[in-house]
Parts: sequence; C-alpha cells; structure tokens
Amino acid sequence: MFIVQTVVNWLILIMASVLVLITLLLFVLHVTNSIKSKRIQAMREQLICLISGEAASSRLKNRLYEMIRPDGSIDNISEIQGIRSLRGLLVISETADELDEEGLSILRREIDGAWYAKYLHNQFDNGSIDSVILVVKLAGTLGLQRYTTDIVQQIYCHKSNPQMQHIGMLSLCLLGAEQALVSICRDATLASLLSFRTLEELFNVYRGDRETLCKRLINSAADQYIRRTCVKAIGENRYLSLVDQVLPLLESPQLNMRIDAVRTLGLLAYAPAYPAILALVHSERWELRTVVATALAAYGADENADVLIDLLCDSQWWVRYRAAESLLGCADHAGLLQRVAARKDRYALEMMQFALDKQALRSRKGVA
Repeated sequence: MFIVQTVVNWLILIMASVLVLITLLLFVLHVTNSIKSKRIQAMREQLICLISGEAASSRLKNRLYEMIRPDGSIDNISEIQGIRSLRGLLVISETADELDEEGLSILRREIDGAWYAKYLHNQFDNGSIDSVILVVKLAGTLGLQRYTTDIVQQIYCHKSNPQMQHIGMLSLCLLGAEQALVSICRDATLASLLSFRTLEELFNVYRGDRETLCKRLINSAADQYIRRTCVKAIGENRYLSLVDQVLPLLESPQLNMRIDAVRTLGLLAYAPAYPAILALVHSERWELRTVVATALAAYGADENADVLIDLLCDSQWWVRYRAAESLLGCADHAGLLQRVAARKDRYALEMMQFALDKQALRSRKGVA
C-alpha cells in the first residue's frame, strides 16, 4: 500500500511538473508571438510609409500629438523616428497651425531644445530651399526669436525667390522684428516681389507696434507698395498721430498713392486735407473723382451736396455710383431728388433713384 501511494505521489508530481512546463512553454510562445507581431506590425507600417508619403506624414503627426498630449506615450521629440527630415518639418509646420497656445508651448519647447535646434541650424547651412523655407516658417509660427538673424540672411541669399521673401517677411512680422523689417523694406537693392495685397496681409499679422512701423516706413520704404500699405493702415487703424505724413501724398506723382491718400484722409475726415480733396473733383482721372466722391461724405453730405450732385452727373458710372452712395447721407431725400431732377440728367436721376431704392430694400430686410 505504501509503495502504491508513493508511486501515485510521484506520478502527481511528474504531471504537475509537466503542466508547469507546458504553461511556461505556452507563456514563452505567447511572448514570442507578441514580439513577432509587434515587429511585423512595425515592418508593415514602415513598408506602408515607404510606399505612401501620406501614411508617413500621418504617422509622424500622430506621434507628435502623442508627445504634445499630457497623457501621451512620448516624452520628447527625439523619440519620434524620422522627425528630422523634410517631411518631418512639413508635418511640424502643419501641426503648429492646428494647436492651441498650450500645445504650441510644448511644441516650442521641444523644437527649441538642443537636439532639434542642431538640425534646424544644419538646414540653414546645408538644407535645400524647400527645407529652409519650412524652417523659416516654423521659426515665425513658434516665435523663436533666436532665428531672426538667420531669417534675414536667407531673404538676402534667396532674394529672387518670391516664396522665400513672402515666408521670410511673414515670419519677421510674426516675430515682431521691427528693426529687421525696417532694414529690409528700406533696402533698394532688395527688390520687392510681393503684391500689394500680400504686403497688406503681412502687415495685418505684425505682432509689434504697427503704428511705429508705419511711421518708420511711410516715407522711407524703397517699394511703393509698402508705403501704400502704411497709408492704408493709418486710415483703417485710425493712427491720427501719423495723418500729417499722409497729407503731402495728395501731390504724389503716383496715381495709386494719391488714391490711397484720399481714402485715408477722407476716412479720418482730416480737416486740413479738405481743400485739396475738394480740388480733385475736377481731376482728369475718373479713379480720383471716384474716391473723392466717397471721401466728401465724411466731411458732411449736406455740406457737400452741390459738389456731390456735380459728381452724380459725371460721365463715368463708378463716379456716379459713389456720389449717389454719399448723397444718401443727406437729411432731405425728397428735396435732394428735386435738385437732381433739376439738372435734367437722366443717368444721374436713375443712379440716385437706384441708390434710394437699394437703401429702402436693405431697411425692409433689416440690413445695417
């Protein structure tokens, strides 16, 4: 009996050992399969990224957000494989445009850190034009002041490249780099390749003192478009301290500059400019007569009714249209119509009636 019990105990022990061994083997097999699965998944992702640039960009962006999120699995940017590349720069730039201030702060810290800053400096020295443009844009978006000098150098190095000039000026505006902007805008050797509309958009995002910038550039900028942008900004932002600098521009030999000056001075209803603006009613250029018709309303429609009625009888449609709009500011519309009818100008009367009907329609619809 004792022998049987001993044999049974040994059999139980052997079976338990076999079960433990099998369990260990199954665990090892599970771990091995898991590791292999992760490797296969990583290889699959790398293969997809090689085939599809969009997939690679998406992967980088997801990793970036993992770093930016407080509960993300990535602690710093050096853990993101492939982020120091042209595609990485593009993804960072796109991501920066999507982030709120808190996310931007985290991204700024990582990009401005030693590991990534070394790569950025290398791009300024050895990178392609595409990568340099992305670095310049990134510096402006993230407010990295230390790259201001590098941005200026790149604008001069690629002075014939309009995209570099645009992105460079944009970044300097975002950085509020007044001295650098003034220096570039005053340099006659650096021909401006940007349109008036583009320059206007750049000035609108300037993060420094825009009034001071206008003061420094309105008479000293080498490019006419930049000076015109200053004139327009003075009117739209009501920089009354600079209005005296606009007044002489009514005598500018450049038509567009005179037009901008009339608009700004009229918008501000600057009294010393009134006689000069009134004199332009007889200008040979219909473009000037058009802006004068609008400007006179700011000095009082009733006070300038006779002159505006003269403009309402102009041969040019746009002059008549703007004059009619200004005459809507008169107090007595019925009396105004009688005065217009007395001129016996069918086109003037039709335009005035059109303006009154349009105003009545807008009033019925509740449009301001």
